[in-house]
Amino acid sequence: MQLDCISRAEAYLRFVMYFLQNKALESFYIIPTIYTSFLDLVARSTPFNTYNGALTIFKGFRMKNNTTVPTTYIPLEKFHIVPITGLTPESLKYSAKKTIRDREKIPHTTKLNILAKSLGIKGGFANYEKEFEEKLKPFMAAHKLHKRVNLLEHKYRGMQLGYKQFNHQQVSERLFYSKGQMPSKLFTGHDFDFSGVLAWDMHDLYEVLAKDKYLENIFIQKLHIKLFCDDSFELDKYIEAMKEHYFIDFNEERLKELLSLDLNTKIPLTKRRTGNLPSIFDSASNNLNEASTQTAEYEEVMVSISDLIIISNMFEIGGCYNLLGNNLTNFYDHDFGSDVEVYYENSMSSDESEVYIKSAQFLQKILNQRFQQSNKGWVNVIPYNENLIFLSDNSGNYDFVIKNQRDKVFTHQIYGDYLKRADIPSFIEDYRFKRWEYFNYKGNRELDGHLAEQHYYANGGLTKNYPGQHVILQNYYEVSGDYITESRSSNKCLHGFKKIKLAEKELMVSELITIDEINDFLHKNHEYFATRKGDSLPPLNSECDKGLAATCTFYDVLAYISWAEKETNVPLRLLAYDEYLAVRGNEVGKSAHSNKGSDMTFHTPDGRQYPGHPPYMNESDFDALTLRFPENLTNFEKNGLEFIGSNFFAEWLLEGVSIRSASLTSFYGDANVLRASGPRDCTGKYKGVKTGFRLCYELSQ
Repeated sequence: MQLDCISRAEAYLRFVMYFLQNKALESFYIIPTIYTSFLDLVARSTPFNTYNGALTIFKGFRMKNNTTVPTTYIPLEKFHIVPITGLTPESLKYSAKKTIRDREKIPHTTKLNILAKSLGIKGGFANYEKEFEEKLKPFMAAHKLHKRVNLLEHKYRGMQLGYKQFNHQQVSERLFYSKGQMPSKLFTGHDFDFSGVLAWDMHDLYEVLAKDKYLENIFIQKLHIKLFCDDSFELDKYIEAMKEHYFIDFNEERLKELLSLDLNTKIPLTKRRTGNLPSIFDSASNNLNEASTQTAEYEEVMVSISDLIIISNMFEIGGCYNLLGNNLTNFYDHDFGSDVEVYYENSMSSDESEVYIKSAQFLQKILNQRFQQSNKGWVNVIPYNENLIFLSDNSGNYDFVIKNQRDKVFTHQIYGDYLKRADIPSFIEDYRFKRWEYFNYKGNRELDGHLAEQHYYANGGLTKNYPGQHVILQNYYEVSGDYITESRSSNKCLHGFKKIKLAEKELMVSELITIDEINDFLHKNHEYFATRKGDSLPPLNSECDKGLAATCTFYDVLAYISWAEKETNVPLRLLAYDEYLAVRGNEVGKSAHSNKGSDMTFHTPDGRQYPGHPPYMNESDFDALTLRFPENLTNFEKNGLEFIGSNFFAEWLLEGVSIRSASLTSFYGDANVLRASGPRDCTGKYKGVKTGFRLCYELSQ
């Protein structure tokens, strides 16, 4: 079901209300940065939540229905990309003409031959034309593959918290790059009704259970999961506690009777019709009285025990609904747990972690059994050859996936309009890694991501310093030997750099880059300065003393390093987080926890100083304000290098985050430096913070 923006907003706010009303936030020991864009929140938010130590990834709201089958992209050598929209020879000829090329030109015939090979046909495109008529068309007719539609699209959508819509690349990689027997059926959810009972939110659940305190207790307290998955849970002790602290007249037999019901048992529940629910937006527009006077209409619905379990655990379902193993195939084994996306730190006890995994596997089992009750949502998997697989429903509709396909076009401008490809310095591995993963790597990325998460936490990774999925994935590929980073070092000793020996390497580290140095760079790079985005630099670097630390955005830093590398012929970079702590030390400065606000001072263009942080004003006026160091600025020395003793001065790090110099905290002032990254096009000015940087490079061994 397609929802408009208001409905999505209301759905999201109901989601938030549930947490607030039930104090569920107390269970979350890590609450990462929440995006403040309202439209992002209601339409495409992707929160990462850690629930009692178990990380569950929710893919958010994707409510827009696709009306056409998405284009398939085939990556070629030399960074060319061919879009495929159909399998006929005429379609492939059109695809070859529409090839997205990089620098080198490829002959049209060569592209056609590559396409034929990508589809598993030997002998070039001429042979493909022959096989299409003689074999492929008859094969499609025999399997009743008449009309191509998107068989991954969910037609009947609900809240979509856990039942994300798979893309064609995911399905392709699951089928072509997974060990074991090829499944004959796959659940994609294309015509499954997610808009029914499974679309209920917690508000709906509370409403239907409120009339029966025993049902309410069972599902809100998740007693089924505790009984099936937690060996330490004792039902009799729980019942005694309920009698003592909550319900004097608690009926033990009634509770046990309900718990003993088969999970497929359906029970009658009374629910108010959705169309008559007063909107929270009515309240906001002072129409609540009018809305509440509407006649409440109720309907009786029959709901299975398993559905109630699924709904009451909607925030854990996302970790069960995936293509990692056989949980959404006809090969699912109910006697054995499958892969679930549950991750936990090493500090969690083995008993606790076992409960989390067993709970997720229990939910996965119930979910699979629910999907197995009908043919809705399932597609037939019909391999044509080693490179081409068809998907079909039972109505003559088909779709297909190709080995090593992509769902998106690779963008070389990984920083968008902020930084040109030519201005990316050599130490930025992001670009090289993403290019390698897109054009060179062949494998199951969803499974790799899962294994990368497990590897991260198994090796001592912490949620508070979670560096991002792409970082841990790169690290995982490095450990596995699939991806090799370039070794970058130099035997030069640049003037002004201090030699510092760390555990396994020697670094050359500079002092903070000064205003004079950044101005020299900007003077010699007019094009970059004219097109750059972010906080205006002149007002931030208007100090009389040009030997003070410069203030820059992260993109300014990258552009500066790219230029400096060419000037020095040395592979320069920023200090990594762990390197910075080793060089700077972990000792927190005296001014780290000042409650007096920023010690930096704002000034108007005509020189008047604000007594504190400026009031709200339009962006251009704020951009014109200067931000200056205090007159009594203090520095301290570590390993022969100067550091600024202010909690309102920060330094950019290799990971693209900033760290406050005095307190060693994040951009937002908490301890999660790597996780709580501020905007990279920002200098920290709006927080009264100046952010600078220093350079380093590794000495050759």
